Amino acid sequence: MDKKDNKTLVEKYADVEFHHKFPLQLRFFDADQFGHINNSVYFQYYDTAKMDYFVSLGVPVDHHHVTVTAHIDADFLAQVYTSDTNIEVQSAVTHIGHKSFVFVQRLVDAATGEVKCIGRSVIVSFDLVKNSSVEMWQEWVDAIEKFEGRNLR
Repeated sequence: MDKKDNKTLVEKYADVEFHHKFPLQLRFFDADQFGHINNSVYFQYYDTAKMDYFVSLGVPVDHHHVTVTAHIDADFLAQVYTSDTNIEVQSAVTHIGHKSFVFVQRLVDAATGEVKCIGRSVIVSFDLVKNSSVEMWQEWVDAIEKFEGRNLR
């Protein structure tokens, strides 16, 4: 949490509408010996849902359209168990900059609405040949804003 801002991610993003939902199949090996999903695995779930988000938009995801995660943080709110059956990742882009965008995701029990974890990532558009960030691709900006239903710049 930023020292200047004592709000949790849940409070910061309470008004976000999550249009993208990705149901998860929890795996036995994602858990410790007590049946708790390991907190590091949550980021794998977020990454899988992120790719599905891009595919849902219909934007190109190839070696010319590469993204990298520049920052990620999360607030863990409740445990997830291998016996949980209705866990999904909900995703939304909340801001688009010149070379990056903010991607907010939360792990939710879809049956009860309980938020188990909320994470925020800064995703950067990247050129593998130049090994540097590049301007956000306009087709991505247009597709994201259309999907999210608002201007994000």
